Amino acid sequence: MPEPVSLALMTAADVDDAVRAHISMQHVAYAHLADPGHAAALWNSAPDRRDGLLADLAAATEAAHLHEEPEARHVVARSTRGAIVGLASSFTGVGEWEHDLFGDGHVPAGVDWCLDTLYVMPGLRNAGLGQRLLDAALPDHRDAYLWVIQGNPGARRFYERNGFALDGFGGHSGPNWGDLGMERMVRRSGR
Repeated sequence: MPEPVSLALMTAADVDDAVRAHISMQHVAYAHLADPGHAAALWNSAPDRRDGLLADLAAATEAAHLHEEPEARHVVARSTRGAIVGLASSFTGVGEWEHDLFGDGHVPAGVDWCLDTLYVMPGLRNAGLGQRLLDAALPDHRDAYLWVIQGNPGARRFYERNGFALDGFGGHSGPNWGDLGMERMVRRSGR
């Protein structure tokens, strides 16, 4: 049985560990699909990821002082020994990589949030941690969209169980991600 895992909103003290864990989990998740340069591209992105997370956390602190909801949520899952074993991120608006690939017009109507990241270490999959991370990144079952890489049926089934459905929009991940095929999934509560 897996050891207990705690979830918390990411802090600046988590950023370096989170970047390393995120890249490692991405590499493991897509190693069977990606070309050999994929891992190098992921590791080369580490400084930009770090800077982006620190900027998001500073903006979240400012939003909290103003009693507003932050525009991004970053959640880390840590084992009792302190290792990051899962993470999730969501944001409002359009991610820079999305804008570069699709422009602003790809965001589904009426959906403001994007689930950008959700990874769980392989040994902890199918133990409920992914669900906990999803619920923390998108509280109150909020409407959102996400991208799923083609050839990852487990992720697609997980998101379908959580109310997401393919909406027919797709594309390729771009050269930094080996031009992998990806599809958009959307969840709308009908409120």
